[in-house]
Order: sequence, then structure tokens, then C-alpha cells
Amino acid sequence: MTTKPLSEIFAQRAGELREFILTQPASNFANNPWALANAIENFANEVGHMMIFRQPKVDVAREQLLAQQPAPRTIIEFGTFVGKSALAWGAILRDIHGDKVPDDVHIYTFDPNPQMVALTREFVKLAGVEDFVHVLEGPGSESLRTLHAEGRVTTVDMAFFDHWEQFYLSDLKLVEELKLWRVGSLAIADNTDFPGAPDYLKYVQAGGSGISGSVKYETKSFETIGGRPGPSIVEVSTVVALE
Repeated sequence: MTTKPLSEIFAQRAGELREFILTQPASNFANNPWALANAIENFANEVGHMMIFRQPKVDVAREQLLAQQPAPRTIIEFGTFVGKSALAWGAILRDIHGDKVPDDVHIYTFDPNPQMVALTREFVKLAGVEDFVHVLEGPGSESLRTLHAEGRVTTVDMAFFDHWEQFYLSDLKLVEELKLWRVGSLAIADNTDFPGAPDYLKYVQAGGSGISGSVKYETKSFETIGGRPGPSIVEVSTVVALE
């Protein structure tokens, strides 16, 4: 018996998810990113093999974003997959700013997989948040450098890391290099317990690099319960000083 690679399983699940969502009345999700995000999670709970950012962790991030001052306006996300977390960020920023989201509020989510990018763009449009949730194809580091060079991203209120764990630290340092943080910005990382991102954790738990011109962090590991068995830690790091 041949076991399929996880990449094939994920691709298959994404296709099944698309069929599941698009066979339902569009009115179920129109202008309602929370409804679509919840439907994706319900599907994932049923079929398995979908590494989404589940609701208990979304609740942790939502609490941090709701308390952030000034209110968050720019979110970047490394790792889109099927768009569940991007939809959640869109829903949260709507909760914060109201249904008429200001023109300077943007979410940028990055993924190199064209299937996931196309699927997420469909979902973003279906949920009515395409005006401020932007799905970019390609490595996140390249996409972010381009956005910065074009002047489209000059400050980041939250960066979310949910892609390949070995790139968490280098992409965090890229945000630092481009001087996109402000005091109070958030770096939120999933799967730091499993598969694990030990170099990232060591860096933020030490408060940053300590090099002149660096960023100082305070960090906390939130253990969540609920949902299916699996990784339960989400790491929330707050920028407390810029030197």
C-alpha cells in the first residue's frame, strides 16, 4: 500500500473543500467572512489532514488585536493554505473598524502554491472582503520586499507566521530589516511546539538580537484547548522597543 505525500493530501483536501463550499448557497457567506471561516473549520474537523489555524488560536490572536493601540491597519501573513486565517483577519479588522473598512486597512497573505492562492482568492471574494484582503503568489519574503519597495507596506501591525517553520526567524528578521515594526506591533507564530521552530522561539524569548538598531520583544506562549488533537501553542510576541 502506497502512502500519499502530505502535499498531495493537502491538495486533494483543498479541492474537496472548494467543492463543499461552492455547493452551498453563496448567500450563506456573502459579506460574512466569519461564516466562511467557520465552514472551513467544520470541514477540516470532519475530513482531517488540514493544517488550518483553528478557532481557539484565532481567539487568542483576536484578543491581542482588539486590545492593540492604535488599532491595527496592516497585517501580513506568511502561509495562506486554504485562506482560513486570512478570512479570520478580515473578519477581525471588520469587527474593529466597522463594515466600511477604511481604505488604508490591508491584509496581505503570501503563498507560493498557485492552487491555494486561486482557492483563497475565490473565498475572499465570496466573503466580500476582496477590497482589503490581498492574496499574493510567491515566497513571502519576495512579496514583502516588493510591497515595501512599492510603498504599499510601510508599517506592519501584525505579522503572522504559519508556513515553513525553518523560515520563521528569517522572515521575522526581514520585517526588522525593512523597519516595518512599531512599538506595539505583534508577531504571532503557529506550530512553534510541533513541528516546532526552536531558533525562532529562542530569538523572541531572548527579547531579540540585542544588536544596535534591533527590536526588543516580550513574548508569551499561549496553550489552547479544543478542536482536534495536535499542536496547541501559539506564540505571541509584542514589540516593546525600537533601538
